Order: sequence, then C-alpha cells, then structure tokens
Amino acid sequence: MKRRQVGIFVYDGADHLDIAGPAEVLSLASKYKTEQLLMLYQSKLMPTRPFHVCTISAAGQPIQTHTGVRMQPDYSFTDAPELDILIIPGGSFLAVKAVSGNREVANWIKRHRYIEYICSVCTGSFILNEAGLLDGKRVTTHHLAAGMLQRSNASLQVESKSKIVHDGHIVTSGGVTSGINMALYLVRLILGDKAAARTAAYIEFAEPAASYSGLTKP
Repeated sequence: MKRRQVGIFVYDGADHLDIAGPAEVLSLASKYKTEQLLMLYQSKLMPTRPFHVCTISAAGQPIQTHTGVRMQPDYSFTDAPELDILIIPGGSFLAVKAVSGNREVANWIKRHRYIEYICSVCTGSFILNEAGLLDGKRVTTHHLAAGMLQRSNASLQVESKSKIVHDGHIVTSGGVTSGINMALYLVRLILGDKAAARTAAYIEFAEPAASYSGLTKP
C-alpha cells in the first residue's frame, strides 16, 4: 500500500484543533497493531506509517492560530510536495473571508482538484466553496455557519446535522472536533475498519454513534 502525502493548509486565524486533530489522527494511524505499540516508546514516528502529514502556508511564513498559538509551517506553495490528500481547516469568519478572497490561495487549491481526497474542517468549507470545488455538492460545516454557506451557493446541499459528508472525492466535516472524526473516516476508507478503531482507541477518542449518520458516500 502506498504512503499518502497529506498537506494541511495553514493561515493566520485558523483554528488550532482543525489543524492538530487531523494531523495527530493521520500521523498516528498504522497498518499493524505492533507498529502502534512501538510508537509509545519511540521518540520519532516510524517511516513506514501510511500517512505523512505536513503543514503548508502560502509563502512558508509562520502563522498564528485563532487562539494565538504560533506555528512554523513545513512548506510554502512553491516547495510543497505532491499531495494525495489536502485538508483545509476552518477559522474565524474574518480569517476565512481574507483567505477565501486571496486569488493565490484559490488557484493553489484548484491545482489539487484531481488528487485523491480534498477535505475541509468546520468553516474551511467556505474556502473550498470560493475556490469553486463544491458546486453541486452535498457538504457540511459548523452548524452555526450552515445557513451562511447555503446562501453563498444555491447549488449546495448543506447538511448541518452531519459530522461528515463525503461526495465524490470531497470530504467536508462539521465544527472543530469533527476534524478528528473526518480523519478517522479517511483512515477507515484507506486502511479499513480495524485500523480506524485501533487509531481511535490509541488517542482515546470515543466516536459518537451518530458520527456517520447522513453520510454521503462517493
């Protein structure tokens, strides 16, 4: 099985958990139970893990999350590796509006339209929408932003009560901690149910019974 390269786009005002949640889940996922046990004792993650996660900002510049946490991204748009999975976190409305109106960001996201999965967490769906990747799709977002997203694009079917909606190769998720559910869903899709359950147990995350209710499959 090939190793997936995962890129998380980061920007000023992004929600920290929208970034860290999926990053932790995918980085700690493993194909075998033995690998996961070894992670408890090793200072560095094993190079054989199925997902390699990196962070990317427009110019490679440090960013400050919505709660003030500073972060130094791994790459810029120009030197980032080829991606299999792209994750767009949400953030404050002002931050999301600024990023959505940035043509450089929109063009960079559009260049990834044919990769394996393009994902959003929370209000990150607005950024994908402005890049033109959600037209005609069933999607979700933070429940408080669902009405605004629907009004912004009449072609969307916004499912405000769903934590995850998967339509084609677009996977959108609800508010904040839903990014963890979304990442576990990716693990389930790619590595199977046992790997997803093992990863959830490893991070001691109890998935709600309704996590996948209303899920739209490709």
